Amino acid sequence: MSDELMNVLGIDIGGTKIAVCLADSQGQVLASQRLASGATAPYEQVLPQIIGQARQLMVETGLTNSIAACGICAPGPLDMVGGRIMKSPNMAWDAVPIRDDLAKALELPVYMDNDANAGVLAELFFGCAKGKKDVIYLTMSTGVGGGIIANGRLVTGVSGIGGELGHLVLDVNGPICGCGQFGCLEAYCGGRNVALRLQDALRYRQDHALMRLPEVDGKLENLNFQTVREGAKLGIPLAVAMWDEICMRLAQGIGLCMVTFNPEMIILGTAAYYAGDFMLQPVLAHLPKFAWKEFRSACEVCITVLGPKVGELAGASVALNGLAESGKLQL
Repeated sequence: MSDELMNVLGIDIGGTKIAVCLADSQGQVLASQRLASGATAPYEQVLPQIIGQARQLMVETGLTNSIAACGICAPGPLDMVGGRIMKSPNMAWDAVPIRDDLAKALELPVYMDNDANAGVLAELFFGCAKGKKDVIYLTMSTGVGGGIIANGRLVTGVSGIGGELGHLVLDVNGPICGCGQFGCLEAYCGGRNVALRLQDALRYRQDHALMRLPEVDGKLENLNFQTVREGAKLGIPLAVAMWDEICMRLAQGIGLCMVTFNPEMIILGTAAYYAGDFMLQPVLAHLPKFAWKEFRSACEVCITVLGPKVGELAGASVALNGLAESGKLQL
């Protein structure tokens, strides 16, 4: 990246949270704030909150007239040409023209991309992928997303929705995914789907050991991805079996990415960050089933070094990538 310092606004949109931040091109977060509601609330209600929060942060930092661009990251699918967030399994919004709405309100150039693409850009600009040319990022939170850098450029595809790695179908007879397909990587590893499967398994088993965990407190709705992780650490058989399947399916998805793109690095985010080696080591153990040694030897599989900062920097990274692709920022 060049020595030129530029300030950008980043907006990270999710189903349960929206984060607004100001950052510079060296990866320093200057100010940030989360909104109380996410994209499960009506767009007409949330948009003024985003605009108001962005303006407030610019005033508080004294950067109102020093912002080069705004970047939006959101779950796909996105209409990249029209600048719209389309209907998503985990969000209530449908074809909302957020790019143009924000550009008009903030009087800034606004760029947008899906959250996983934004994640891989954050890793490329600020994380463990600095200086690398062929990188894949897999984020696992409510759903599973993917971002691909090939020969130094973000892979977006002909219609701008390339890289939906969470919807690689691993088994057509597998569990249904929120997208409507069966057996997607997200259906096996996405937090929402894992929680639903666990709740179904224990719906009539109030005496099960997982129901007695402190964070569950006997409430079905408290069973989630974290319950599986913590239950597996305790050796509770149902959780151990589910965790092993999660890790095996994740390895399967990683293997498909390896043999398709032959990357030098695959970065795991969100759930892997919080699980650490408890997830990484079994994934690596399963990986030889799904990729040749030549692919595995060429590729480092690692966990994000950005941790929770990847969300803050994701929108900012979309802005920086937009500036770079338009020739306004020298990388």
